[in-house]
Amino acid sequence: MGADVKARAVILLTLLVAACAAPERVAASRPANAEEEGRAKVEQVVAIVMRDVHPLHGGQVVYLAADGTGYCQLVSRPSGATALAERRYRLAVPAEALARLLRLGAAHAAAPIPSSAQPGLPDAAKPRIAVRLASGRSVDVSRWQHDHNAEFDELYQALLAVVQAATSQKPQSQGRFEPDWAPDGFRGR
Repeated sequence: MGADVKARAVILLTLLVAACAAPERVAASRPANAEEEGRAKVEQVVAIVMRDVHPLHGGQVVYLAADGTGYCQLVSRPSGATALAERRYRLAVPAEALARLLRLGAAHAAAPIPSSAQPGLPDAAKPRIAVRLASGRSVDVSRWQHDHNAEFDELYQALLAVVQAATSQKPQSQGRFEPDWAPDGFRGR
């Protein structure tokens, strides 16, 4: 492995660890009576899916299972090309980062925020994050890039860190963007 690749991998891993360093925010989002009950019932997160692809500029799609495995599609528009292209990566999220993502996903599902209702700005991105729970329930929220919400933004940034870490490895495949592709276990959801 070349020195540039190693340096990039270290930087990306550092970013991922930094993005996962604030678990105290999730504890504050639990209902007040959860502490009193001693055993608050929290639904288990089985998957998190983020779709954040702008039709002109690209973006990323993340499929993350509760065991830390999954895929991401990194989407871009090559110079002079008319179609979007993708590089597809397998995910293997480290345990600490995964624990934080699952806590953020559970908080996202426990107290869902409304999706953005106002019109978007021209050229604005509108990421969508869906959290699937063991009960079969799914919480799906989309926000315009300029319409900030601390809880949504925190989960979004943590998922972007997963994408950044994944891009330090060789892509599993690359070619024309397949917007309808989904890995096994994520189809039809």
